[in-house]
Amino acid sequence: MDELKVREKQARAERAEALMRNELLVEAFEYLDNQFTEAWKLSDIKDAENRERVYYLCQSLTALKGYFQSVVESGKLAEAQLDDFRRRSTVTRKR
Repeated sequence: MDELKVREKQARAERAEALMRNELLVEAFEYLDNQFTEAWKLSDIKDAENRERVYYLCQSLTALKGYFQSVVESGKLAEAQLDDFRRRSTVTRKR
């Protein structure tokens, strides 16, 4: 992977991490998680369709959080690659 692509990955990771720290977004995730859990708890025993819908909503919310986390993790790997590029560049210049 070339340095430009690695830098783009790192920049995406920084944006994803900022989103994960964003107070309003964190609040929204917590709110939705609580709403979904409450809807599940209050569902009628005969209402399997509604419970299944709530289950899919919970899964979607978890997947969204997981996506942001995977972008952050990719950025950490990109940072290590950039460090490697820098080390190689320094060694090449010294020769």
